[in-house]
Amino acid sequence: MSGSSNAPNEDGGYGTVGRIARWISTPGAGVFLLGATLAFAVLGASDTVGRALKTMKQENVIRVKGVAELDVASDRGGWSATVSGKAATLAEADAERERAFAALRAFLLSKGFREEELVPGSVSISRLYRRDEKGNQTNELEAYVLAQSLGARTGNLELLRTTAIEVTGAMVKQGFEVSSGSPSFTVSTIEQTKLDLLEKATANAYERAQTLARGSGSGVGSLVSASQGVYQIVGRGQTGSSDYGEFDTDSILKTARVVVTLEYAVR
Repeated sequence: MSGSSNAPNEDGGYGTVGRIARWISTPGAGVFLLGATLAFAVLGASDTVGRALKTMKQENVIRVKGVAELDVASDRGGWSATVSGKAATLAEADAERERAFAALRAFLLSKGFREEELVPGSVSISRLYRRDEKGNQTNELEAYVLAQSLGARTGNLELLRTTAIEVTGAMVKQGFEVSSGSPSFTVSTIEQTKLDLLEKATANAYERAQTLARGSGSGVGSLVSASQGVYQIVGRGQTGSSDYGEFDTDSILKTARVVVTLEYAVR
């Protein structure tokens, strides 16, 4: 066929094949091909060795998780309630707020709170505007509302719990409205608890690593890496967890939990 690249040409060669053959026959071409072949062989061998070393390194490391839990009890708590005064004038609304605040303060002192445990909040002012027959707000001022909170901080947690329940009824009997929040309970020794748990979780992880190593006829070497997981504080008996950590403030009795991940060299 006239279009074939292997057909003889005027130089007596056979197209592309002929040119390659003549180049190979030139001095130095064989040495170049040998060098190129060795270079590719070395690169391939290096890659193979690198993968093998990486695999060996991974196979000679054991990764384990350690877990530790500790039951703790809250020793501090906080709670607050808010009263308000509503009237057509600012002065009248403030006077009503003062009477409600005094009644709330007197109730807390009668329950057994000390004066230094009470934390008064700042006074806020808002305005109420009349609405038309369609329920739309108008620009006509109807009343001023002044509100103020009164909180308590104490180690008497049971007092906080009962006060939060009883305050509404006590204030309503005196003719005042009150908004009572839920008490919060915290552990003041939480940082020391965290350190104790990390120590126990690390020991637990090491024990697990030894168990796994013995099962394969190996031994546990030096620590390669360590990382701490989330620190959880949940209500006693609860099992909830979060990737960002749980910090329960609703329960007096709690459980602190921590997880660590360790990597050890295998001997």
